[in-house]
Amino acid sequence: MSVSNSIASDPNEAPTAMLKFLREHWQLFLIMVLWLLTGMYLNQAVFALLPLSVFFFKSRELWPEVLFGLLLVLVLSDIEKDMFPMMRVFKNAKNFYLMAMAFIFLVEVKRFAPLSSVFTIFLPFFIYSIFPLVFSDRMLVGLQKTISYALMFLIVPNYLLYNYRRWGWDFIRNLLFFMVAVLLFGFVMQAVDVRYAQVAGRFRGIFGNPNGMAIYCYLTLMLLGVVVSINKGLFSFRERVLLFGALFYFLIISGSRASLSAAMIFLVFHRFFAASPFLGLLGLVSLVFVVEVVSSNLEIIIVSLGLEEYFRLETLEDGSGRYFAWQFSWGHVQNYFVFGGGFANDESIMRRYRLYLETQGHQGGVHNTYLSMWLNVGIVGLLIFLRSFFLLFIKASKLVPMSTAVLFSCLFSIMYESWLMGSLNPYTIVLLMVMTVVTEPEIANWQDFTNEDAAEGTEEEATPVPAIAS
Repeated sequence: MSVSNSIASDPNEAPTAMLKFLREHWQLFLIMVLWLLTGMYLNQAVFALLPLSVFFFKSRELWPEVLFGLLLVLVLSDIEKDMFPMMRVFKNAKNFYLMAMAFIFLVEVKRFAPLSSVFTIFLPFFIYSIFPLVFSDRMLVGLQKTISYALMFLIVPNYLLYNYRRWGWDFIRNLLFFMVAVLLFGFVMQAVDVRYAQVAGRFRGIFGNPNGMAIYCYLTLMLLGVVVSINKGLFSFRERVLLFGALFYFLIISGSRASLSAAMIFLVFHRFFAASPFLGLLGLVSLVFVVEVVSSNLEIIIVSLGLEEYFRLETLEDGSGRYFAWQFSWGHVQNYFVFGGGFANDESIMRRYRLYLETQGHQGGVHNTYLSMWLNVGIVGLLIFLRSFFLLFIKASKLVPMSTAVLFSCLFSIMYESWLMGSLNPYTIVLLMVMTVVTEPEIANWQDFTNEDAAEGTEEEATPVPAIAS
């Protein structure tokens, strides 16, 4: 099967593109409904249903559905627990879905060869991260989280790469439509009851909170931007407007300042880095200077623009409680400075002092990936992870210049949330998809992977060929 270098799209078909996708993947959406009904009425049966779904997809050669299903399960595990207590089962059952995927991968590893390089780049971190568990007071939980984190870096890139080899750019195209469809489903929740989809006037859709939905939008926006830069003919103009417009719309109505800023950093500075790494670095230095000037006069600027409500002016001074959480976490970092306390150490500390933190007006976790990772694996583990993180994107920038903008944008985003420290959430999986797309030459340099006729210099247009025939 050969895949054209662009998906021929009539501009008038843009409004029906999503409907076409839904028709092509009806089995996935049917099983999604089954998951929801089971979660509501047969709760514990979800533990068996999720892994069985993975094997069903495999038996029908529905490999895209396996990856789409994992993303959806992670979203469902993040759904508001107070509004939908029956959905709490997905928080634990998601592990069984990942285990089923891992089992298939390990048993049929030759199917996925050659393997993605993402896991290999982070392998030193995963090897080291086992050591801090000796200092953990929740060793079993910490070990489970360490394994699940490593598995995500192993499983997601290889499943994505395998699907691309089989279905080519059609798979990437459908993946992005599915990711936007997840956001659009939030309107269904709002139609049922506005309380299900909003909190304090901020839209959250089917996610647990508005900030979570915003992180998902921001990461999906980066994935879409990277894909469009690699294959400019994949989407028609109207489809781009539909996808980018939807992501920006949900990002804005989430009211998340951090994710909106991270998205703007990516969109603005990818132009600089694409032109020259020096211009990109110069632009970042200029940004730091501008941010310092703006932050000193931020309250005046917001009031003059009449945006007090959107930017939640009353929470700017304390960063919505984040600054207190950072100060509190930094105090505990001193106890785990060098080697850390193992995965889940940050959660354990914040849970232990939950009542005290609530009296100080803070709810939730550390809200900073650097501090969370420091608490878990110490300064040694943090430096090893950042070494791999920088190495991956710097190498990727030779294939996709936009990769450097992804790097610095992420470094900003994880300063305000600890999403990268979590494995089984709907955010890390999207970043892993971005990492795979920018690092794999099969995707980033897809035009070099041509069919035999093109290689022989025939007049036929060169077209990429999946490594596995379907």
